[in-house]
Amino acid sequence: MLVPKLSLLVTGLLAAVSCTVDIGPPPREVSYYDASGNVVYVDETPPPPRAEKDRGPAPSPHHVWIDGYWTRRGPAWVWIEGRWAPKPGAVWVPGHWEYRPRGMEWVSGYWQ
Repeated sequence: MLVPKLSLLVTGLLAAVSCTVDIGPPPREVSYYDASGNVVYVDETPPPPRAEKDRGPAPSPHHVWIDGYWTRRGPAWVWIEGRWAPKPGAVWVPGHWEYRPRGMEWVSGYWQ
C-alpha cells in the first residue's frame, strides 16, 4: 500500500513543479541625458514615435528635416517636435536607442 501512495506523491510533486511560471529576466532600464548632461535610468521604454505634423516644404534646398523624439522631463515622457535645420555640408545621423549593458540608452542625433 505504501508504493501506490509514494507513486501518487511523486506524481503530484512532478505536476506541481511543471506548473511553475517563468517570468523571465527583470526589465531592462532605459537611459537618457538630462538637461545637465547626466545619464538618468528609468524602468520604462518611451512611447512609440509620433507621426510628424505636416512639415511643409523645406525653407531652402540647404535644409534637412530632423525627426522628433521622446525625452524625459521629470517623471513624464515629452515629445520634442521635428524641425528643419540648415545642412552644414554633412549628413544628419538621427537620434536612436541602443542596447547597452544596463539597458537601452538614447544616443542624440548628430552631424557627421
